[in-house]
Amino acid sequence: MSAFNLRMARLAAARKRERQRVDHLVLGQSRPKPVPVKPAGMPRVEWKLERKRQLAAGAQLEPGLEEALKLKEAWSHKQTGTPETHQHAERTHADALIQLERNGTIDKEQLEWAAQIANVYRSLEADVALKVASFEARVDTSRQCGGLVVESVRRVRLHLAYGYWREALPQPRQMVLDMIVGDPIGYTVAAKRYGVHNRKAKRFLLDAINAWPDCVGQAYRGYSEDDIQAAADAAVK
Repeated sequence: MSAFNLRMARLAAARKRERQRVDHLVLGQSRPKPVPVKPAGMPRVEWKLERKRQLAAGAQLEPGLEEALKLKEAWSHKQTGTPETHQHAERTHADALIQLERNGTIDKEQLEWAAQIANVYRSLEADVALKVASFEARVDTSRQCGGLVVESVRRVRLHLAYGYWREALPQPRQMVLDMIVGDPIGYTVAAKRYGVHNRKAKRFLLDAINAWPDCVGQAYRGYSEDDIQAAADAAVK
């Protein structure tokens, strides 16, 4: 009898796993709502806090499926390609920059600047795409979203900085983007792809990374917090 019960339990677990796989990874249904479970003997006051924590954590899928769903959620803003492809590209890209830091081509501060550029690019790509050349463009975009997008002062300034930074890139501009925010390639691969010397690709990469702090400073000097807040307030009226 115990063997039969064990077999039935395994079948039930397999059905549950397959149902979760189809619902959330194939059909794209939202993450299931958690069902809080009160630990035995827990006082009411403590359970109130524990229940809140369980609800905030969200329901977890079966092992393997949970990781796959998190990966899918992390890259849900991408319209093309699989989450696995984007994750691999990001890791390769990060490894290429880290390798430059390890061999002394860039230092930790420059590595952080490159990471900031890539993060702002992803923020823009997920939000309103790359057409950010001025603060007025950011405000217009907020209006197009029905006035519901009110960005933080720092977010607006970083988006502005990226606009300044991108416009100042030398040609071939896409080569520099590929080395920092685009395809995960090193400067030697970029040089071969765009038909330039390795030294030139390396110089363009370093110059672009080093230009980031100045672009951030320009964005901070150009608009005060009051200016940005006033524009944000106007966008939601």
